[in-house]
Amino acid sequence: MFELIFHPVAAEELYALDPVMQAKVLRGLEKLEREGFRMRYPDSRALSGGLYELRVGGKDIARTFFAYAAGQRIFILRTFIKKTQKTPLREFEIALKRLEELSHDG
Repeated sequence: MFELIFHPVAAEELYALDPVMQAKVLRGLEKLEREGFRMRYPDSRALSGGLYELRVGGKDIARTFFAYAAGQRIFILRTFIKKTQKTPLREFEIALKRLEELSHDG
C-alpha cells in the first residue's frame, strides 16, 4: 500500500470539484494507493519530468497529476477539470512547481 501525500492546494482543488467528479477522483486515488506502480493506462499515464496523470472521465474529464517519491509514497500535486484535448502547459508547470516544493519539504 502506498501513502498519498497531498500538496495543500491540491487537496483544496479536489474538494472544490462537484460531488460526482470528486467521488470519481477519490475512487481513482484509492486505486492508486492500492496499486501504485502497477496502475496503467487508461487509469494513469506517464508524462514527463517525473509526473504522471490519474485519468478520470465521465461527462467532464478530471486529471490529477502525481509523482512517485522515495519509499512507498506518492505526491498528489494538482487536480483540475480538463476542458481541451491537449493538457494546458500551465497545468503541467503548476504540478512541477509543487513537486519541487514537496520534495524540499521532505
